[in-house]
Amino acid sequence: MKSRLTLVDCLGIGINGIIGSGIFLLPARVFAHAGGLAWASWFAVGGVCLLVGLCFGEAASGTERSGGPYAYARAAFGDWVGFAVGWMAFASVVLSYGAVARALGRNLSYIAPSLSAPLAQGTLAAGVVAVLALLNWRGVKPGAVASDVFSGAKLLPLLAFVAVGLFFVEPHRLAVPPPNGESTWTALRLGGLAGLFACTGFEYVPVPAGETDNPRRNVPLALLGALLGAMLLYALVEIVFMGTHPDPAHADKPLAEAAAAFGGPWAARLLTVGAAVSSFGFCTGVALVAPRYLSALADDGLVPASLGRRHPRFATPGVAIIVTAVVTITLVLWADFDRLSDLGNVAVFAQYLSTCLAVPVLRWLKPDMPRRFRLPFGPLVPAAGTAGCLLFLKDMKWEDLRFALVTLGCGLLLFAVLRRARRPVPGGAP
Repeated sequence: MKSRLTLVDCLGIGINGIIGSGIFLLPARVFAHAGGLAWASWFAVGGVCLLVGLCFGEAASGTERSGGPYAYARAAFGDWVGFAVGWMAFASVVLSYGAVARALGRNLSYIAPSLSAPLAQGTLAAGVVAVLALLNWRGVKPGAVASDVFSGAKLLPLLAFVAVGLFFVEPHRLAVPPPNGESTWTALRLGGLAGLFACTGFEYVPVPAGETDNPRRNVPLALLGALLGAMLLYALVEIVFMGTHPDPAHADKPLAEAAAAFGGPWAARLLTVGAAVSSFGFCTGVALVAPRYLSALADDGLVPASLGRRHPRFATPGVAIIVTAVVTITLVLWADFDRLSDLGNVAVFAQYLSTCLAVPVLRWLKPDMPRRFRLPFGPLVPAAGTAGCLLFLKDMKWEDLRFALVTLGCGLLLFAVLRRARRPVPGGAP
């Protein structure tokens, strides 16, 4: 490779993957489920994500291959499970990509009301996806630079929102009891589930590991650093939102409306622009990562080799980039942010569960494999991460789970057809 991703690039992918449009749109949903415990709900879901992230850290520190959770699952469980995880990881990333691309128009509608129309939001999202596909087709480094720039730019309005808004928080607004008389445990669990979409994305960091300098060190550092920083920022943002918004349970654009309440129209416009920058920054990172799932599957011969073919000049997986863009554009023209984010939440657990389970299996199968980062306490952390994922899956909507199962079934059927097509014919070539 002519150019490689650095630790800063990996950190940028992590920040962009985690901090997108979710924190600008989901605080109201978290508050509606958890009441005054909404700020703590971010630590509840963040704790589960941290356990999973630690498992990703160990798995990533033992390989320099691209593919992230797909690569770990295939090494631990073989081709069938590996393909299933890679397929669901790709589904999750394009669903998240589509959700945030659609959220770009929804956020901007605060200052451009014409973008309130679903068709306008879908058209804008499709244009963003097409432009980023072209940028990433020209090389891994241009996409990484764009990701780095927006990962820094998106933090500024959020930090300003917290730094200024904390002075206007009314403490009595933080004492709202959980709705419907729910227990503290239930409120934290449901509030965390409502905010889950804003916490996912750390799993994108190891996907382009094969194009990263010193991936055994840089990938775990970037993944865990981005995750810890995001959870602390989210809790502070929720406190300011709860303490300043006049009707936090029914906010449509929560942070912009809260900023307007304590800072006036100029503050609301600043947060609106910040939300747009954050959404676009997320898209720049995911546009770089998503095609690498397909190219990793192709490199191992699990999907047609054309999906892994590199451009002779730019060394990028051009076909995979085009396929990713086409699928994502189809999604943004089909559904809105809320629907796509809910579906992405379910699909993401396939890679979380498989990675937690892969860590002890890989320790057993490959005890001598060098690992720059090894979890303490034996299987305790992977077991806790697995339990946390199952706990959140229990509360998912049945229609979302059904969509995930149908998606998985279609993927396995495709894999069976591809394997059969590659079998050699007796007396002839494959």
